Amino acid sequence: MDRDFRSSPEYVATQTFYGALLAPGGHVFGARSLCGHEDARHLYFIGQSFAKSLEEGVTSRLCRTVRNGGGLECLNERETRQIRLSRDGQILAVACAGDDPAADRIELWSADAHINAQAVPGRVEQIDWSPDGASLLVVVAGAAADLAGIHGGYSQKVMSNGPAWLPEVRSEQGDELWRTVWTWDCKGEPQRLTKPPLNVWEASWCGNGTIAAIASDRHSEGSWYEAGLSLVDVGSGAVTALHTPVDQLGCARGAADGGSIAFIEAFCSDRGLVSGRLTILDLKTGKVETADTLGIDVTSIEWRSPTVIHFAGARGHQTATGDYDLERSVAAESWSSSDVTNGEWVPSSYPIGASGSLFVAESYSRAPFLAEIVSGTIREVASLAAPRAQEAMSDCGQIEPVSWSAPDGLEILGWVVRPKGATGPTPLLVDIHGGPISAHRNRWMARMRAAPLLASRGWTIFLPNPRGSTGRGDAFARAVKGDMGGADALDIISGIDALVAKGWADDRRIAVTGTSYGGFMSAWLPSQSDRFAAAIPISPVGDWYSQHRTSQIPEFDEIMLEASPWAADGAYFSRSPAFFKHKVPVPMLVMAGALDRSTPVGQAEECHFAAIRSGAPSSLVVYPNAGHSIRSYPEYLDSAARILWWLDQHVRPAN
Repeated sequence: MDRDFRSSPEYVATQTFYGALLAPGGHVFGARSLCGHEDARHLYFIGQSFAKSLEEGVTSRLCRTVRNGGGLECLNERETRQIRLSRDGQILAVACAGDDPAADRIELWSADAHINAQAVPGRVEQIDWSPDGASLLVVVAGAAADLAGIHGGYSQKVMSNGPAWLPEVRSEQGDELWRTVWTWDCKGEPQRLTKPPLNVWEASWCGNGTIAAIASDRHSEGSWYEAGLSLVDVGSGAVTALHTPVDQLGCARGAADGGSIAFIEAFCSDRGLVSGRLTILDLKTGKVETADTLGIDVTSIEWRSPTVIHFAGARGHQTATGDYDLERSVAAESWSSSDVTNGEWVPSSYPIGASGSLFVAESYSRAPFLAEIVSGTIREVASLAAPRAQEAMSDCGQIEPVSWSAPDGLEILGWVVRPKGATGPTPLLVDIHGGPISAHRNRWMARMRAAPLLASRGWTIFLPNPRGSTGRGDAFARAVKGDMGGADALDIISGIDALVAKGWADDRRIAVTGTSYGGFMSAWLPSQSDRFAAAIPISPVGDWYSQHRTSQIPEFDEIMLEASPWAADGAYFSRSPAFFKHKVPVPMLVMAGALDRSTPVGQAEECHFAAIRSGAPSSLVVYPNAGHSIRSYPEYLDSAARILWWLDQHVRPAN
């Protein structure tokens, strides 16, 4: 396989396809953090675009549109990280890149103009308005802090003006490694409120005098798995521990009156992908209650009013939103759909008015659009589809929900993309999601790397959600604990069997791919089954022993494997693909990012080594400037093109 793939037919086809979907040159193709006020004319969001070419990467800018219909406006020229609208809708707080690479900038915007700005040292990850609108809190990651896997899974680097030969030095010491809370009265300079050894992952105002924080006493990415809920006094900085969870926490949101904190508690595998139980802590009584959310695994929450919590999440194939009334202890669903989903990484929704909500929606064959829910009905506010997107997507098949029975009788759900005009068995690509505590949804095809291009070439794409996936409740997610590569692998294989039995898949032409946990499974499944003609693990784990000792998240494998990384046997050996792959010769293309510390590049090297020793063709592709799951551009395009080439070489047409 050539190092420079840019002149290959596969790369040209990939670039042409994604050029039509993403329209480089300034078109806003994606969005997040959509927000607005019921009495305001405009909605605000962070718009994503390729300002120049696909090769130069994505830019994020502050944008707005008219709520009742109109064009999109880009309001700034700085890389925009976070936005937050004041409760009265009058002032928008914006966190963006500053003039100094080591310091971000917080800006205040009125309806028509930028009115104030201050710098904070580090990278802003969250901002929130106090209930009285007088102050902001800002969660700031130090200049060398770890990033979560969904954001690249690497450690940020402190800028240096020294010569290139100077070594990289890793240490557990230094303020630049920690996440801290700052407050700003919107007049003077921001002030740091918390300090090491408190590491704040998320925070929210709880009344005007205290801050609810998800925090740990260590700064490493893996310490997030053990984080608890605390209360920080704004005047003194004193910290009071409130709740130590059995599992993990996310989306802490304090009530305006300071009387309670809502948060999500769940068994999780990734920071930023918390999906589970809506939980409320009463600060007066100390009582912790779990809300009944109508079978929806909750992924985002916001206070709609002093007594109502708005939430979004997943239930089976559906994405859903609703409100939970604290006074009546009852939830009401406001919208659900399997035809459309919302949110960037997980379902996400923003309340507006007494019962409405805003979110960025999409589906496999529908480009993202800004949406408002009114009386349970979705209304398109503005489409982000590029001019040639619909035409480019028309040959990429259609998605549909599927279900089947696992060997133990448990119902398993997933999605299938069937190629246009298919009437009989086709080659099948099994694409396994990351996590494992995550799920495939009805997401836009541009998020699926090579899958839509393969569908246009006659492949069926299988997107299974085996046990461990979200949207099926706590017990289903927890079923993967201590058994990664066990029953979940059988769930996937039985799904393949079901598609073969339906006459949709050719059992001689089946390939498997995936990133992170999906990368592990892509390396693992071919060592356990003769179903596969080719495998393409991306950011995999090959050896759980070395993974534990080199990853930024060693806590992950201890939780998921329920075994000791110091023992000479057990799951650390029996579930390591590199220890078994040599027994089954399956052509393997392994890809990884050199900056990845969630699944370090050595894991891909071990998978590649084992594949070669099996006697199978194998290629290892390492991108020097990419992180976890290879989501940056142009690496994303290059990896998609290589998948097309590899499958064309190793999954032969039927005779």
